Amino acid sequence: MYPDNHTHELRWTAPVAIRIGRRSSEFIHGPAEAIDYLEHRWPVLDGPYLDAARHRCVEAMNSLTHIEVAREAFISAAAEAKVLT
Repeated sequence: MYPDNHTHELRWTAPVAIRIGRRSSEFIHGPAEAIDYLEHRWPVLDGPYLDAARHRCVEAMNSLTHIEVAREAFISAAAEAKVLT
């Protein structure tokens, strides 16, 4: 089944590299992918940057904030969780 809108196609100008656990680095390309990581794979469950990143990514997917604002929020959450590479 295909998404009924284009929000999953939104991509940042540059991917964000993260590394969770002992896995190799992974690249996050946009807010939909970031939300998936934040909700299902993130190593911390709470934090001010985590909450802000979730909020900004959803806003970007709904055209309520600039996509690069969501990227910066995700980078802050990754730094907070110590997964930014």
